[in-house]
Amino acid sequence: MPITKSAKKAVKVNEKRRSRNRHFLAIYKESVKSLEKLMKADKKDPKELLVALSEVYSRIDTLEKKNILEKNTAARRKSSFAKIVKSVSV
Repeated sequence: MPITKSAKKAVKVNEKRRSRNRHFLAIYKESVKSLEKLMKADKKDPKELLVALSEVYSRIDTLEKKNILEKNTAARRKSSFAKIVKSVSV
């Protein structure tokens, strides 16, 4: 248990940040799952894949903007998703 006033505040701040980070990461994971579901489907519609990919890009950009992901990590993830979608749609 925190004893000092600053330690108590640090606990509150950490809980708030953790909650916020988990919320945005959950939204990101949800969009990734929908993209993966489309990639595993028997009939792959390229337009649907691109819409899902743009949704994932949007989520990654949001995480980067809110300092949940570092910019190089965001770029790496976007690149890997683009590579995967390209290989699936070909």
